[in-house]
Amino acid sequence: MKYRTTPAILAIICAFALCGFTAPQPKRTPPPTAPPIPVSTVSATLKISGDDLIAMLNERTKTQLAKVEGQDVNCVIQKCQLNLLATRTGAITGRPTGSGMALKLPFALHAQLSFDSKYLKTGGDAVAQGEADATTQLKLGRDWRMAAHTEGEVHLSNANLKLGPLKMSVTELWNNNSDQLSTPIFKAIDKRIAAAFRLRGQAEKMWRRLQQPTRIGKNPDTWLVMAPQRLRVTPLKTEDGALVVSLAAEVRARAAVGSQPAAPAAFAKLPPPETLDAPSNTFQAAVPVTLTYSDAARLAMEQLKKKPLRAAGINLNIDKMQILPSGQDLVVQTHFCVANKWDFTHLLDSCGDVYLRGTPHFDAHSGKLAIANLHYDVASQNLMLRVTRALAGDAFSKALQPHLVFDESRDIARLKAGIINALAKPQGRGILLSGHISSFGDPKLSWTKDGFLALLTAKGTVSADLNLKQPL
Repeated sequence: MKYRTTPAILAIICAFALCGFTAPQPKRTPPPTAPPIPVSTVSATLKISGDDLIAMLNERTKTQLAKVEGQDVNCVIQKCQLNLLATRTGAITGRPTGSGMALKLPFALHAQLSFDSKYLKTGGDAVAQGEADATTQLKLGRDWRMAAHTEGEVHLSNANLKLGPLKMSVTELWNNNSDQLSTPIFKAIDKRIAAAFRLRGQAEKMWRRLQQPTRIGKNPDTWLVMAPQRLRVTPLKTEDGALVVSLAAEVRARAAVGSQPAAPAAFAKLPPPETLDAPSNTFQAAVPVTLTYSDAARLAMEQLKKKPLRAAGINLNIDKMQILPSGQDLVVQTHFCVANKWDFTHLLDSCGDVYLRGTPHFDAHSGKLAIANLHYDVASQNLMLRVTRALAGDAFSKALQPHLVFDESRDIARLKAGIINALAKPQGRGILLSGHISSFGDPKLSWTKDGFLALLTAKGTVSADLNLKQPL
């Protein structure tokens, strides 16, 4: 008899316990793509005062200014050969103007002419005092090097040259050959002034620096990652007695939370400069507030342990939860048991898996992230109609909804404060980044294959201190 009643008992238990239930997997589509990271600008300014440029020119042209050897020049009736040495006799003076400098260069000129013809072979020497009034203009090339172009006039004292029976003044000789004789002096100026603007080296340092993560926060560790896109440069101009050029690197900046992101194995090559009409340091960085699905499910389960779920008068014991991404919403997989009040052994609990769908929602005012509009997936709804009509409606979703709310306000506040404080202090070595965050935009909520993503936009200014004063 014992063995005959066992199947009957099992049948009764199975009837009450419903032998378990499992809804079919819901249809899922890929999660949405994250919002694009805004383009920002990191600015830097190169400024060299006119006084520094004049000091540099005086330092580097103490003696010889220009030298010409064996130059063919016009000597009244035919060509002569000229050896010429121009030596500075006083301080160079000048001021910035336009995209360069207006200069005065006092010098002494020692000219030696030789005249060799079929009927006459002779030579002569003369020494004259001169002054060059020159204007140098600078322009940045595609190779990041400054090209200088100097033009001007040379004024000479009326020293005479005697070549046998021929007599002529140094001024006359110079005027007849001004292009040939002025060029060496102007080229010397070009070389010295262009050397003061080592812009390529500084641009390369800035470009590499922008590709390296910068720590901007602790607890949690937060890093500013900038992907530089291109580098723009303003035309050189005169400002407050100095020559000024502004650089603006366009970057896509984001804050990364967690371990330090790896710097690129191979740094992107410095691109050719592009024209920038006016300097700008408008900066925006995408600041992510993230919560992984596994962490969200863990937090929800902790709440459920403290406050077990009860829906439609039924005690529900949820012992497992998983959050799954989908294209238009999220899927919440729950494994729970329906408990009977009179069964203290829980042997007759009915257990199974059902799936609910909901949409992420972020409240910017409270900083709370929630899975809202929770409802059964179609297949799970049909299953619950067959299993227990008490839970076939929205009782289960309404009871579960409050447990799928996650307070991110503290993390957000800590993240904002960390970024503001970190950028207020210069960051890095050699080239320092510093800035001011004036505001944070409203978050744009999305979700990825791994978790929730709320992107805040930090707005302000960020500049690079290139330590650009050149050694003289």
